[in-house]
Amino acid sequence: MRRRITLTTAAALGTTLAATVALAPPADAVLRTQTVGMNCWSISPNIVDLPFNNGVSVRTDTNRPGLFSLWSYSKAVFPSTVDTTITVTSLTTNRSETFHRRWQPSLADLSGYQIDDLRGRGPIRITIRSVGHGLIPALPAPICSGTATV
Repeated sequence: MRRRITLTTAAALGTTLAATVALAPPADAVLRTQTVGMNCWSISPNIVDLPFNNGVSVRTDTNRPGLFSLWSYSKAVFPSTVDTTITVTSLTTNRSETFHRRWQPSLADLSGYQIDDLRGRGPIRITIRSVGHGLIPALPAPICSGTATV
């Protein structure tokens, strides 16, 4: 009986190890983050709050060629709502896609918006337009723009 338990345990450990190795990413996988407009600050729609940052991070992963993500966040102590329009233009093909996001800045780690599974290769231009709604009815942030390579 003891021998049977040992063989069963060894088989289970071998299966677990094989599954772990199969799920692990390749050793040469590279995650890359490029920032666009991170120096693009404006006053918060609540005035007596942290400054509003209108920038975005462009994230690529070598395991997913041709796909990228946009992540943006800004911190705030007091509640407000931000309407953001993001336009991504391929500088190779001159094709553009526009996205709209409504979000609430907070002190949480991931307050902001995220747009995943965008397709593209080569240089891109990102233009970000935001309008914050807080104590002041509508306070436009500056238009931020910059380039990245995906």
